This record gives sequence, structure tokens and C-alpha cells, in this order.
Amino acid sequence: MKKPKKPDKVKLGHREYKIKYITNKEASKRQIYGEVDTNLQIIVVDQSLDKLNTSNTILHEVMHILAYNYQWNLPAKTEELIAETSVNGLMDCFAENPEILKYIYNSFKK
Repeated sequence: MKKPKKPDKVKLGHREYKIKYITNKEASKRQIYGEVDTNLQIIVVDQSLDKLNTSNTILHEVMHILAYNYQWNLPAKTEELIAETSVNGLMDCFAENPEILKYIYNSFKK
């Protein structure tokens, strides 16, 4: 069975964000696992992360995009706290209850 490749884009509404993977050296230099630029519509992710942490990081950056798209207008620390805790909580839920994630995925099928 083929290993799924890392996603290279994420679409939200009418915008498509390119996902660019950067070296661990660059990520460490920037002190990030991931980052989003809403103006350039690019998400950068440390390429050395394992699958679980790559998924977590992409979802974390999606939360920042949602904050931007829906104009949460929160202080940066508050937005970061919401993104971090919400995504970590969802990832924990999906890990402990994989049938829920499967159900959600299948609910989009016609």
C-alpha cells in the first residue's frame, strides 16, 4: 500500500493556501513548527515532523486562517491559545475515538 503524501494545499472558502515544507534547520532558526501568511496564502511546516505532528501543525495553522477569515480580532496570545488548545483537543479526541473521525469523513460523501 502506498504511503499517503503530505498535503500540498488546503482550500478554505474561495481561498487556496499552498503548503510549503521547510527544513528543520530553517524551522528551528525561525522557532516554529509551522506558520501561515494569510496575505501570501502560504502555510509553512517543518518537514521533519512526523505524520501526527504534521497534521496537528496544519490544523493549527488552519485555525489561524479561520481567525483571519472570520475576523476574530483577538489579541495574538489569545488566538494562539485558542488554536493550540482547540487543535490539541480535537487531535486527542480523534486519536481516542477514530470512529468519530471516520464518521465525520464519511458524512461528506454523497
